[in-house]
Parts: sequence; C-alpha cells; structure tokens
Amino acid sequence: MISLFKGVMEGGLAEAVSPPTCVICQNTLDNPLTLADILSLSPIKPLLFCQECLNSLIAIDLKTACKQCGRDMTIESAGQVDEEGFCGDCQSWHTYHDWQFTNQAFYQYNRVFKDWLVVLKGQGDIRGRHLFAKELKAVYRKHMEAIWVPMPSSSEKVANRGFNQTRLILEAADIPFQDLLMNEGSQGKQAYKNRQDRLQDRSKIKVKNDLENIDKNRPIILFDDVYTTGTTMFSAYKALELAGFSQVSGLTLAR
Repeated sequence: MISLFKGVMEGGLAEAVSPPTCVICQNTLDNPLTLADILSLSPIKPLLFCQECLNSLIAIDLKTACKQCGRDMTIESAGQVDEEGFCGDCQSWHTYHDWQFTNQAFYQYNRVFKDWLVVLKGQGDIRGRHLFAKELKAVYRKHMEAIWVPMPSSSEKVANRGFNQTRLILEAADIPFQDLLMNEGSQGKQAYKNRQDRLQDRSKIKVKNDLENIDKNRPIILFDDVYTTGTTMFSAYKALELAGFSQVSGLTLAR
C-alpha cells in the first residue's frame, strides 16, 4: 500500500494504476480507479465489463421463447414454429424421443456472449464468472425448493481448465448446488465431433452413486452455460430420470 501510494504521488495515478479494460472486448473502460478509490477503506469493486458489451447481450423474452429449449423464436434460425410453440430443433427431437422438458435461457447466443465464454473457458479469465449473477439469483429466489445441479465436465477438461465453469458461475452467484452427475465423455469439442461421436458421448453423463440422502421428490434445475443441440441436456435429463427424479428442468445462460 505504501509503495502504491508513493507511486501515485510521484508518477501520477495513470502510471501507478493500469487503466482497467473490459474482460470481454479488452477495450479501456471509461471509469478507471480514482485516487479516492485507492485511499478509501472500503473494498474496491472495479468495473469488469464495458457498457457496449453489456448492451450487446440480447435477453430472451419468455413470451416469445420456445416452450422446450427456451430459444428466441423471433430469430430466423429458430425455424418454422409449430402451433404448440416449439422451434424447429425441438420438433426434430419429438420425432425421435418423447422428451417433455423445459429449459429457460437468459440470452441469445450471439457474438458478445460467445466472446465472454471464450475468455472464461478458453483463456481461463475467471473474472467473468460474475456477469450473470443477478439473473441467477433472481431465479434462485423463485425456486428455493429446487436442487441446483451443475452440468458436469469431463475430468480431462477440468484438468486442462482448472475448473468446471458451471460450478464456478454458480459459486460466484452464491447459489448452493449438488454435484449429482459425472461426465465420462471423451475429450474434444462437440463442434469437432461427428453425429455418431456426439450420440455416443450422450450416454457418458451418469448419476453418481451416493444419492441415499437426496429427496427425489424435490425439483431439479439442471444448469449449463449454453444450450446448443440439446444433446448434453437430454443426456443429463435421462440420467436423472432413470435415477428416480421426476421434476427436472433446465436453465442456461444462453440459447
């Protein structure tokens, strides 16, 4: 603290404290730390995200969302919406599986959200874990009776990253959860796998054995960062269903 104060006095604030940058876009933030912030006895809460990035996150209106996966039905990629309110992807799911499931997604999976996810998962900058804490806490307050279950990552991915991002995000939002699932899937990104590989990985999400003290009548909220094809969510859902849980729904940050 003394050396920092000396640096401020001799070299000026700009030289003593590097200008803060947005975690997502790396642009300089408009509200850097002031001398008063540094000398204050209160904890300093630096800005992490620029207003442009925050404004670029597009919230999904529940009124216009797919009844199953939570996709924004107003965008072109949603496909032809049927009379029951399901998007094209979910209609395809119904062709092969009797999957009665509901997922809520906060935001569209657009460029800014993808950039945030790359910074968190790809670069390991865990400062971004707090971005959606407010939205998550709001859902938690409405569903206090539910058991939150983070989507598991394979042991290889956890070893490479040093963390499971779904656990990390829930911890940042102070939401209690239970690790009921494990992922025995193979290493590698889903985007680089063919359909057969993805279907094989689907069966690699399993329920852990130590469930004796879990009330299976309580609702389950499956939490993941992104809902893409639905394969991972379906795998986790089926594992919990086979274990005796009858009320399982999903919650994702984006769709």
